[in-house]
Amino acid sequence: MRKTKATKKSGTIAYQLNPRYDLQGEATEKNPLMGVSVVASTPVTTKEMAERIGFATSVNKVDVVAVLTALGHELSRALLDGRTVQIDEIGSFGLKLGLKEPKYFNDRVTQRDVIVKGISFRPCKELKEELRGAEIVSGGHAVRTLLTRTIVEHRLATFFADHPYIYRSQMEQLCECSKHLALKYLNELVDEGYLRALGRKNSRFYAPVPGRF
Repeated sequence: MRKTKATKKSGTIAYQLNPRYDLQGEATEKNPLMGVSVVASTPVTTKEMAERIGFATSVNKVDVVAVLTALGHELSRALLDGRTVQIDEIGSFGLKLGLKEPKYFNDRVTQRDVIVKGISFRPCKELKEELRGAEIVSGGHAVRTLLTRTIVEHRLATFFADHPYIYRSQMEQLCECSKHLALKYLNELVDEGYLRALGRKNSRFYAPVPGRF
């Protein structure tokens, strides 16, 4: 007889309301656009996933961990070869490419300008249908700082009057926001040609594009 494991009710997603990130001036600090996000919770680890699969099948937990580890390695190898990976019961994975700096169509682009920006994931039909059947419950409001485009530009212009560049940590202090939001501000401004991202990933800093501030 198979053993069973008591788990909390699945299929329930808690959401939280928060001011939507906006640099275009469409929202104000007093009346921001409303965004919705999943309430952050403890991630499912490899060990926990192996235990879940072990209870659902007759596969030993150690073997499940080995398979998950191998899956991660093979997924990485396939993506590094520029291939997409289609796992029928999960979905497809592929690389997202981008340019280090904004370029116009007539600009010269070499392989040095192209970088990997992330991994795209498209869930399979069955997974999407399961997610549509989830129960949505309120998890309250998230407290976040929202700055309009005008305020962000004004603070940066004042900052650059005395500094040649800005680090992400300085952006956090300047805009009184989280690390995640500071990076979103900076990346948005880089994409729009207001800032240039310089230096290595772990010590990146941002310089103003002449004439934009």
